[in-house]
Amino acid sequence: MDEISAYARIKELREEIEKHNKLYYEKAAPEISDYEYDKLVKELEKLEAEFPQFASKDSPTRKVGSDIEKKQQQKTIPHKVRMYSLNNAYSLEEVRSFLKKIEAEIGRFPKLSLEHKIDGFSVNLYYEEGRLQYATTRGDGYEGEVITENIKTIASIPISINYKGKIEVRGEVYLPIPEFERINMEKEKNNENRFANPRNAAAGTIKQKDTAVVKQRKLDSIIYTVGLFENENVKTQEELLNFLKKQGFKTSTETKFVDSFQQVENYCNKWEGKRSELDFEIDGIVVKINDFELQKKLGYTSKSPRWAIAYKFKAEQKETQLEDVKFQVGRTGAVTPVAILNPIFLAGSTVSRATLHNKDEMERLDIRKGDFVEVIKSGEIIPKIVNVNKKKRPKNAEKIKFPENCPVCGSELHQEPDGAIIFCNNINCPAQVQRRIQHFASREAVDIDGLGEQLVKELLQHNIIEKIEDIYEIDYEKVKKLDRQAEKSVENLKQAIEDSKKQDFDKILFGMGIRYVGSKTARILARHFSNIDQMKTAAKEDFEQIDEIGEKIAESLFDFFHNKRNLEMIEALKKAGVNMSSSQQEVKDILEGKKFLATGSLEKYTRQGIKELVEKNGGNYISAVSKNLDYLIVGKNPGSKYDKAKKMGTVKIIGEQEFEELIGEK
Repeated sequence: MDEISAYARIKELREEIEKHNKLYYEKAAPEISDYEYDKLVKELEKLEAEFPQFASKDSPTRKVGSDIEKKQQQKTIPHKVRMYSLNNAYSLEEVRSFLKKIEAEIGRFPKLSLEHKIDGFSVNLYYEEGRLQYATTRGDGYEGEVITENIKTIASIPISINYKGKIEVRGEVYLPIPEFERINMEKEKNNENRFANPRNAAAGTIKQKDTAVVKQRKLDSIIYTVGLFENENVKTQEELLNFLKKQGFKTSTETKFVDSFQQVENYCNKWEGKRSELDFEIDGIVVKINDFELQKKLGYTSKSPRWAIAYKFKAEQKETQLEDVKFQVGRTGAVTPVAILNPIFLAGSTVSRATLHNKDEMERLDIRKGDFVEVIKSGEIIPKIVNVNKKKRPKNAEKIKFPENCPVCGSELHQEPDGAIIFCNNINCPAQVQRRIQHFASREAVDIDGLGEQLVKELLQHNIIEKIEDIYEIDYEKVKKLDRQAEKSVENLKQAIEDSKKQDFDKILFGMGIRYVGSKTARILARHFSNIDQMKTAAKEDFEQIDEIGEKIAESLFDFFHNKRNLEMIEALKKAGVNMSSSQQEVKDILEGKKFLATGSLEKYTRQGIKELVEKNGGNYISAVSKNLDYLIVGKNPGSKYDKAKKMGTVKIIGEQEFEELIGEK
């Protein structure tokens, strides 16, 4: 692979991995399995090793994903000791290879702890003077979102312990399978969306704003390690688990300590076959060095310990019968085939639908009505079909054809050159309208608080709105007549809609739902073009000349701004007073060429808030203290980054007020 191709693929992989990090950690809505995710990461690691000139400290290969939602008001607390993620092994041979390296380094086979890998949500609990001070999510490994009140509702987590020193206790919060099924039955009765699996349910519950809801859902926990802990009497994982148990924490009853690979293999095989007997989900076994001194000697990579690995079970696979295939239309107009299945219980939930991805996948499988199919579910929201059992195929089974016209609006479908996805290009297609409006109103776009999925659905059903621009012409008297719409709620909605007109140009661009234009690309475009009219008259080549805008994005932009319906929407939004130009603040380059990083607990900003301000003013936000760092923004209780920057002597250390002065906000 040449340098140009390598750079393009590295950039593509980084964006893809970051997208999946956000879906998994922030949204608790993964679209691919852990195995597929790790394949992307390994490909990126290989390319970065082969082309070190393109290495970056901000690469997802050097940091863990973050569960912190990107919103200004989210309170976070830095971890006193960083939380790492584990490397995964998908075969016992990989585990053997990992242990052989350690054996070669220390001259003997090490004693190991073998523990269930709970498929839940990682938490950090900080105790001082024997009392729980606060609880946080894992976050990005350096800081986590505060969830103290929700953690206090979990019966298995003690509020007070006997140990009086400072200690960070870490483990997994999970939802027992019977409780998961009860919640989903309740959601079904209330015509609400069901949780996809127990892990998603646990993640969604622990971040709930209503503590009463959390208490009702009966979360549980298993604790397995510590962060900050200064107790010289505890020297092994075995001793640590006994210590934690004595403090009142719930630990795994099935942990085993072994000193041979045969025992590792036996334990992994045993639980791969018996996992369905547990009342909670596990997705593998954690193989961990028992001795803490040896752990310390082996150390860490940039994101994982060198003394532990997670053996991931093979995805559970079952056979069922295909009843039909439906074709659904997404927000961008992508038409996706979805298999309707005879329901089966698979990997913790009942499965009755599976993705078929696209036309090419349907043809590869040669799928037909009545076929018996192998279904796999390993992290996806909608499982997928991996194989068709043609030996069981009914006689005269009907071949399923991909439609030529949109199944919702009847418009002719189009396939992009060299693309696998087939699209409906009618922006007024009813299937797209609801999702487009929801996207436009979302926090990441124009941020209309109160205009969520349910209200959008009702507004469309009652013909109060039909398209995006109708948001700014809403008849609020009609809205007041809808169920559960109190006068105060409607007034708040009206104000939020009015405020959205002043949103930054890049957020409005992102909200328009232009194919392939994410929030980062929207910011790049807002920096390059002064207003929407310049974009309307730009040639495809003008877009291609912008740094980080490739041919595919340029073509999508050009098509968008030459579509009659889109131009009508833009004119209506302009007429309503929606901001369609870059303000000076958005394009100023006060911090151009300067690199920033923040540490400690900031009073006014989250890490994401600081990052956006730095980038908005032309600077770069990086992930670690190095010789490239120009400014370190320091909050309360700064950690090792502060010590390292101070020791280097080349980094300017500033507070929030000095940062605001730098960007002219004071």
